[in-house]
Amino acid sequence: MGAGVAVEHRARIAGAAMALALMAACGNGTSGLVAGLMGGGAVDLNPVSRGKIEAFGTPILRATVPALGVDVLLSIRETRGDVVTWEAAEGITFTFRAGVLIETRGLGPDLMSASAPSGGQIAAGSGFNRSYYYLWDDDRTQRRSYACTPESRGAEAVTIYGRTHQTRRVAEVCQRAEGRISNDFWFESGAIRQSRQWVSPDAGYATFARVVD
Repeated sequence: MGAGVAVEHRARIAGAAMALALMAACGNGTSGLVAGLMGGGAVDLNPVSRGKIEAFGTPILRATVPALGVDVLLSIRETRGDVVTWEAAEGITFTFRAGVLIETRGLGPDLMSASAPSGGQIAAGSGFNRSYYYLWDDDRTQRRSYACTPESRGAEAVTIYGRTHQTRRVAEVCQRAEGRISNDFWFESGAIRQSRQWVSPDAGYATFARVVD
């Protein structure tokens, strides 16, 4: 099994495990994640109802990484101040500082760390620099640095699992000599409700949606 296929397989199992956990947890107050899945296969998370997700009794984040075939539901693994790590059933994790992605683990082509602005800084509209750190096949760390400018895109309604949120969209345009990337953030009452953020050259972009606060 190739690395890309293995990552996709793990991600699908993680999604399936979480979906089954959500269904099983309805009404029983379960707060932990299902660690494994008998059998397995791809699971479409879209039909899972908001009621079942809310019945899981914990904040829930949905993460999709199209380039890797990842579509998973996550719960909070650890919180340290404004740094929060979210985890899927199979151990894939995404770490954010004030809503901005700074680290991933378990994807394969991971973001090892990042120096990034907070969500509040992005919402305020001031310019800043970003640095992303990756570990290549030769075990060397590479840094890619960008000069970033946030640009307001105005009001926008987003629907997440049947609930519509009135948000303000801000696009963060980041450039360096060798190219550019962009991140999008949808703010609701000052907090990030949804985002599309750069992960790594091989993983591309990930979309994150706060389903349950």
